[in-house]
Amino acid sequence: MDLHHLMLAPLRTAVSRVIGATPIGLIPVRVRQGPAKGARWTFGPFSAYWRLGGAEADVAAALARLPTIKGIAFWDIGAHYGIHTVGVAMQAGSSGHVAAFEPDPGAFARLSRHVTMNKLTNVKLFQAAVSETSGAITLYTPGRLGSANSHIRHNPQDDMSATPSVIVKTVALDELVASGQIRKPNIIKVDVQGHGHKALRGAARTIADSLPIIAFSNHSDMERDGTRALLEPLGYRPVNLSGEPIKWSAIKEALLLPLS
Repeated sequence: MDLHHLMLAPLRTAVSRVIGATPIGLIPVRVRQGPAKGARWTFGPFSAYWRLGGAEADVAAALARLPTIKGIAFWDIGAHYGIHTVGVAMQAGSSGHVAAFEPDPGAFARLSRHVTMNKLTNVKLFQAAVSETSGAITLYTPGRLGSANSHIRHNPQDDMSATPSVIVKTVALDELVASGQIRKPNIIKVDVQGHGHKALRGAARTIADSLPIIAFSNHSDMERDGTRALLEPLGYRPVNLSGEPIKWSAIKEALLLPLS
């Protein structure tokens, strides 16, 4: 990106936020490319990224490994505005099941709107952070509500006193499976800004039982190492999105696959 574009980026972000906070931001448009092609979406904020196929390719790579997408169960952990929730729900059909989890109130409101706009009846929404136990936790929102940068504290020693925050509900996925609220997954997407290992730890029994494909975005050494400690004993190995084996230490955006 050249200097001109770098200088304009903050202005574009500010304009997009302003538009997204007005009725203009709710004008329905169509997703043109990517996993949710053809879906109805909202005009702003930041919608061009998703509408034009800019969403992360990890879920598409995971879906490509299944013999069929119809009828699958998909967990979207860190669903944000719901591009993967909507896309997989459309492809999975009425016999499919999508469970989408998003703790940020601003992002959850837009996620809910997108699911409703597309009349998706095979989606179950949870306004909650996925963690190792059910309860409540502080969600920090340095980029304002609705930002993709909202996160749970990475390190207990981090000073977050000046960062805006909200208290959000947490859920442990093994408990939701045991109570029949969600189906065991074929694919799990995890993109939760450093809390992924704890999210997966709360689903350890279900993962060991069903051995799903996991599309994983890593944000810290602690998140990566905790995920490895949980999954490697179950026979999981990381590959890049082209399917080539990689080292755990190299994980940024990867698929975590159980040994067949």
